Amino acid sequence: MKKYILRFKGLFFINIISVILASLVSVSMAFVLQLIIDAGTAMDMKKLKIAAIIGFVFILIEMLTDFTKRALQAKFIKKALTSLKNDIFHKILNRNIKSFNQENSANYISVLNNDIKILEDDYFINILQSIYHIAAFIASTIALILINPILTVAVFIVGVLPILTPIVFGKKVSRKKTIYSDNLSKFTTKIKDMFSGFEVIKSFNIEKRAINDYEKSNMKTEHSKYKFNLLSSFVYSLSVYFGGLMFIVALSISMYFVIKGTMSMGLMIASIQLMNHIVNPLLILSNSLTKLKSIKGIEKKITNILNDKSEADTGIDTFEFKNDIRFDNIEFSYDEDRKILNGVSLTIEKGQKYAIVGNSGSGKSTLLKLLLRYYEDYNGHISIDGIDNRKIKVSSLYNLVSTIHQDVFMFDDTIKNNITLYGNYSEDEINNAIIHAGLESLINSLKEGVNNFVGENGCNLSGGEKQRIAIARALIKQTPILVLDEATSSLDNETAYNIENSILSIEGLTSLVITHKLNEEILNKYDGIIVLKDGKVVEVGEFDNLLDKKSYFYSLYNLCGI
Repeated sequence: MKKYILRFKGLFFINIISVILASLVSVSMAFVLQLIIDAGTAMDMKKLKIAAIIGFVFILIEMLTDFTKRALQAKFIKKALTSLKNDIFHKILNRNIKSFNQENSANYISVLNNDIKILEDDYFINILQSIYHIAAFIASTIALILINPILTVAVFIVGVLPILTPIVFGKKVSRKKTIYSDNLSKFTTKIKDMFSGFEVIKSFNIEKRAINDYEKSNMKTEHSKYKFNLLSSFVYSLSVYFGGLMFIVALSISMYFVIKGTMSMGLMIASIQLMNHIVNPLLILSNSLTKLKSIKGIEKKITNILNDKSEADTGIDTFEFKNDIRFDNIEFSYDEDRKILNGVSLTIEKGQKYAIVGNSGSGKSTLLKLLLRYYEDYNGHISIDGIDNRKIKVSSLYNLVSTIHQDVFMFDDTIKNNITLYGNYSEDEINNAIIHAGLESLINSLKEGVNNFVGENGCNLSGGEKQRIAIARALIKQTPILVLDEATSSLDNETAYNIENSILSIEGLTSLVITHKLNEEILNKYDGIIVLKDGKVVEVGEFDNLLDKKSYFYSLYNLCGI
């Protein structure tokens, strides 16, 4: 985290100056109190008036320095946390899809919210406050030495005890805080999953189960927080006890010197005030040290994200698709028990349209995911124009290939922005995408047309309407390769037919379409049909030829055909 302090070292240095000034002004108030009390005990009205005026001036100065300190601290915290969160988000978003999916997205949310808040309080603010108290401690110590060296020595002999407390309990507190942070992350995940699955919970009448799961997770989280707070409170109370002991010892010695006549009442009050600036900083610094030790686990978690080097988008830049895509003896498993793809070899020619068919679990979607580098730990080779797709920059690969998935994500924005994804496209390009995706009737039925808002994840639209927007989103990119992973499955037969027919009519477009809707008229328009069964390509050919063979495709067609 030091990196984010040094990133704004100029502002941090100004903050240091402001907190030191604020602490010095606060310490100086001890001597203002001395002036007022000594004037009072001396029955000197003139000195009392002067002392009171000085007191008013110092209070004003203290207010201004305190405000300046807080304003500069707020500015520094804003810059440091904005930079830190931007870096974390950048690292997360640059992960490849496999790496991203290995972690529940709620964990990322927890890091960006819960863990960052802990860092703000227990690291960044804590450091600035510690500098304030260190400055006050040093200034008060020097002043107290000048007033009475014996008193100062006594304060420091007893003052060692509060400092030892965080050293003794630091590791245990850190462990408790890490457990709390982890449970808070899991709790956030649980809430996200519950809300995402709200419709399932309601439609299957499992509210009681959901409430029970929530309450267990909530209880576990709050219990871990309670155990952390309990230990923290004990450590702090122990520090307070030692601080109080130090104060009583110092006060008793001060009164001894007053009784002996070697210290005035005003000087004694000033000494007590200075002792407050020694005792309290020792207590606070003891607690601050505990906090700094307690965030080690959270700091490590965030540092691991920031130091992850695996997400760098490196490789070959390729800007056009000239010849073909080749799958050579592809083997892939999600786990060791079952192969999803087993020796798949294919050649996809530029400008050709291919339908990919097969039963559920045959490896259709997995084949396309490997092409798109969702996973890279497969055997064999996938090449685009002879270049291994694992050597192509991911951003460059996605400039060649557009993908339409069955599950569609919508931004809470207008239809237009969900189609263009905030890119610069002409009205003609937008209208062409709308026409090819079969969106005309929807756009015409809406008062705001393409400027109509879709709601959170498209809640104002039907599943079919969202799917058509996703299709328009892919078409408007005008990439040379288009991949559809059962993208028309949620559409009615007529709309699905029209969209597939529209895609098939786009000249020069290379398309790979996974489909379960085996419509004879549409299938006849494909240049090739790829048939998968149990992770293997069992047939490849045109529609009529595959039917004539009366093999696996023939049985699929008769089972699923329209």
